[in-house]
Amino acid sequence: MLLGLGDRDDVVALLAGLRRSLREGGDVSVTVSLAADGGKEIALEFKRSAPGEAGASLLARNGVTHDQAGRSQGGDPFESLLEALPVPVFYKNRQGRYMGCNQAFENFLGGTRDQIIGKSVFDISPQDLAETYSAQDAALFREGGIQQYESTVSTAGGDQRDVVFNKAVFTNEQGEPAGLIGAMLDITERKQTEQKLKQALEFAEGVVAAIPDILFEVDLEGRYLQVWTKNPEHLAQQRETLLGRTIGDVLPPDQAAIAMEAIREADEGGASYGSCLRIMLPSGETRWFEHSVAKRPTTDPSASTFLVLSRDVTERKRAEEAVNEVRTQLLGVLQTIPDIVWLKSIEGAYLLCNHAFERLFGYAEADIVGKTDYDLFDAERAQFFRETDRATVDAGRIIVEEEWATHRDTGERIRLETRKVPVLGPDGQATAILGVARDITELNASRQKIHQMAFYDPLTALPNRALFNDRLRQMIADASSNDRRSGVMLIDIDHFKAVNDTMGHPVGDELLCQAAERLKASVRDRDTVARLGGDEFAILLPEIRQEEDISRIAGRMLEKFNERFLLDGKEVFVSCSIGIAFYPDDSTDADDLVKYADSAMYLAKRSGRNDFRFYSKDLTASAEERLTLESELRRAIERGELELHYQPKVHLQNGTIFGSEALLRWRHPKRGMIPPDQFIRIAEETGLITELGHWVLREACETATELNADGLPLHKVAINLSAREFQCQDLSKTVADCLEMTGCRAEWIEIEITESLLLNEKDGTLETLSRLRSMGISIAIDDFGTGYSALNYLSRYPIDTLKIDRSFINSTNKSSAELVKAILSIARCLGQNVVAEGVETVGQAAFLAANGCEAAQGFLYSRPLPKSEIMRLPRRVGDTGLTV
Repeated sequence: MLLGLGDRDDVVALLAGLRRSLREGGDVSVTVSLAADGGKEIALEFKRSAPGEAGASLLARNGVTHDQAGRSQGGDPFESLLEALPVPVFYKNRQGRYMGCNQAFENFLGGTRDQIIGKSVFDISPQDLAETYSAQDAALFREGGIQQYESTVSTAGGDQRDVVFNKAVFTNEQGEPAGLIGAMLDITERKQTEQKLKQALEFAEGVVAAIPDILFEVDLEGRYLQVWTKNPEHLAQQRETLLGRTIGDVLPPDQAAIAMEAIREADEGGASYGSCLRIMLPSGETRWFEHSVAKRPTTDPSASTFLVLSRDVTERKRAEEAVNEVRTQLLGVLQTIPDIVWLKSIEGAYLLCNHAFERLFGYAEADIVGKTDYDLFDAERAQFFRETDRATVDAGRIIVEEEWATHRDTGERIRLETRKVPVLGPDGQATAILGVARDITELNASRQKIHQMAFYDPLTALPNRALFNDRLRQMIADASSNDRRSGVMLIDIDHFKAVNDTMGHPVGDELLCQAAERLKASVRDRDTVARLGGDEFAILLPEIRQEEDISRIAGRMLEKFNERFLLDGKEVFVSCSIGIAFYPDDSTDADDLVKYADSAMYLAKRSGRNDFRFYSKDLTASAEERLTLESELRRAIERGELELHYQPKVHLQNGTIFGSEALLRWRHPKRGMIPPDQFIRIAEETGLITELGHWVLREACETATELNADGLPLHKVAINLSAREFQCQDLSKTVADCLEMTGCRAEWIEIEITESLLLNEKDGTLETLSRLRSMGISIAIDDFGTGYSALNYLSRYPIDTLKIDRSFINSTNKSSAELVKAILSIARCLGQNVVAEGVETVGQAAFLAANGCEAAQGFLYSRPLPKSEIMRLPRRVGDTGLTV
């Protein structure tokens, strides 16, 4: 079924590939391109294997390269592929429940992924259709292969659409069927026009099957790769002799040069037409052949090949009568197609047109032929047509334009996509202009809808970030040309997360919508209110005469936010924080203005919220960086950007892994992996460390539970707690609640603290540590030896383990080695365990073992590992690292 193949080169390529496959029975790979809605192009690769091998496969590529198993050469390929496809795609598990889908599928059904995933067809389709779909799925799992069938479904708008389902089974790592993936192709319009196109299609296929021409496939060097012909006597040499040789080997130099020039032209422009060659046949007869060259679509430019249609034109004059007959037949075909077609002379007189042209402009063909545009249309429109005709002739290629036209009878305005191409005579000069116009009114409406989706927030209908940035740059350009001041505001709803968490996301969405209305009511008509994402809004304020103007606007916003919000029948009071930057006072760069307004906004938040602040030069670059990190860190947990890595701890005597240290990592979507030393201090200073600490504690306890499940050997996970966390009330209760919630036993975790914490006796550190110890949790001092150490602290506090700082281990100073020995001796006297940090060499490990150190951790054994890797980690290591 040739669906969506509109380019004649694609048709030729596909027919040639299929013909070769049928004749030779070998592997064949044909790549064709499809035009999709929105102007996208999708490349489809059709593969047919030789008998006895795997069946056909179909791969779609749209900017992401996939191998035949569907695995990507670059990050997150499967989701990228699905989102890139304009057709609805879904996939189900073996039980028939949806596992995922793309945006097109959501739009088609009118539901979100959350509403679809986990459901079966019986949950979202009428009973009769659901039974049919279920039976089809069952048949696919029994029979395998690729399943295709037609059905009628209802869209989100209630329309009945005819679609083709294409389904295939995917397998798990054991090669067993794990589910199926399906795509839906809307064929409603195709079915409506099939009857009209059938006659024309049959005629076109008959012409392709009956053409007496020679078809070559050659590469960029002119080497013959394939030859198809019904008339081998018209070949310059026998087919077997041609294959593998180049055009230069076969043809005289002057004729070879003409043929190669056509190939180079096709390589640059996609196609080349009208090149005529004089060829001497083996019989001694000289004949003329006209070459049409098309470049075959491929994702590998270095492997480009070309299809050359070689037509014998020697008998052209004697065949004029036959040509005229064919012309009459073609004109008959033109009258049946819905596209508007016309032919003009180079002087601008109409030579022919089809019925679609007559219907659009309200003239009969007899009244059109021989007339010019000036005879049929007003002067302005006629001049426009004449100029595009000249441009087509001058360009010597297809010119594509879009224009509006009015239907003469109905008065309906329709959008036309017009293609004009010069018709060349035997001398290569343009003799006529062929025009084809297609009604794209519906496509244009779809484009507008896509524009709405691309540039407006679907929740609040406000401009989104993309449109905001575009308008910001336009505002700057206007302000620059008119020497005016402009302003940029960034607004963040204070404590929005608390509303979302306590009242639910639907209520949070309603708050955002009400907030958007209040912001719009606070600004002037010429101002732009946009939603950048989450609870962050932005406002563009052109033509600011004085600072007080913006102050009044910001004050109105704060007043409107001080009024109650009625959410889910409840009164809710929230405030907002506002940051303001001026053009050109603060910057003339769009990105800088947004950044400065953002810095001012977070200054307002740090100043107590429910206020606005102007950007000041006193906010230095380092302060801006800190504000940005603080802002992003506040959302890092809810966005899932934080993760724990675990560095194994190893017994030096036998190499067994008895535990690991949980280390916090921040995988920022733009900055990549941010080291802890860049954000832990910010978290401590802003109080975020408590929230981070709770998250780390919960994640680490869950990991400890999994590591010690099913009677596995003890694996103790060490968790670092900061001094700020010890200031919180009921820390021991928080830990106990976390243990209960995660099912983690106390002996499976260890709390690591720093020496500085032991100096602070007034805050009840000893009492808290004692409670933790009584619960069965072991206590370790991290980075021992780098802070203020005292033997009385080691004896007074319930310390189980000392961790020797890496600076002593990695030092080549002899005194450091002696300090390590001293620490080991003290620990033995106090009955405490010792773990050496930062062990990187076999020599360091040997020194520690020789001096009685029990355990170590460091890159010698393993880098910190993500949870997925620590779960698969073997429980023993060799002398130089992990062993399987």
